Order: sequence, then C-alpha cells, then structure tokens
Amino acid sequence: MKVIILSISMLFLLNNIKAGGINDLRTAPIGDTITWLILSDLEYKETDHKEYGMVYLPEFSKRIRNLDNKQIIIKGYMVPVDKDTWALSKSTYASCFFCGKAGPETVVGLTFKGDPGRLKMDAKAIVTGKFILNGSDVDDWMYSMIDVEIISIK
Repeated sequence: MKVIILSISMLFLLNNIKAGGINDLRTAPIGDTITWLILSDLEYKETDHKEYGMVYLPEFSKRIRNLDNKQIIIKGYMVPVDKDTWALSKSTYASCFFCGKAGPETVVGLTFKGDPGRLKMDAKAIVTGKFILNGSDVDDWMYSMIDVEIISIK
C-alpha cells in the first residue's frame, strides 16, 4: 500500500513540475507554494497616520506571518507599475488592485534577482523569491518579494 501511495505521489509531483515549466528535478525551486487565498487571510485595522490621517493597516494571520522572509513560489499575472517596476497580481491588469477592483492583498511587488528580460503585461507567470511582509509602511507594498526569479511565463 505504501508503495502505491508513494508512486502516485511521485507521478503527481512530476506532472506538476512539468506543468510549471520545470524539466528537471534538479532545477525545481525550493520553497512553499502559496495561493492568493492564503494571502487573503488577514484583517484590517484603522490606525491614525500623521501624514495621511486615518489609514487601514493589515493584521496578518499566523499562516501569513510564518511565510515572512521565506522562499515562496506563487503564480499570477505580470502587471507593470512603471517603466522599471513590476508586480504579480491575482488578476489581470484590467481587474487588478490599481484599477480599484481588488484589495492590496491581491498584488505582490517584485524585485528581480537579475534582469528578467522583456516582460509582457498580463503574462501568466510562476515566480519564486523571498517573501517580505509590510504591516506598517503605507507607502510600500503590503506583500513583496525580493531576489525574484521567473520559473515559467506564458
């Protein structure tokens, strides 16, 4: 029975790796694969801010706090912020946070490890990088990733 379960698990893992554009287990990224549902597990609290007045700051769930400074993998849509800045979004540009159709928990600011090359808006991507939480600076991303590498992009 254990052999059957192990075999099925290995087939599932190999199919998922191939679907993500990884051809070799040696190049498979190491990290927790997270979803946008996980990132939506938070509350907001009203807080006085000396410059902006009343603002809403996130109170992250324990599950999200446990991801802070960890290597993660997430998929979403590439969204340009300006000529040098990109974000990964749960939704395409037309429905993303910047257009007022979603909350800040639906985007992750990206800082690439190297030059990512030419990127296209709304390209579906799977990325990996170090996950950073921000629960206090209203002028920065609530979620961001550093040392980001693109695993696959379509």
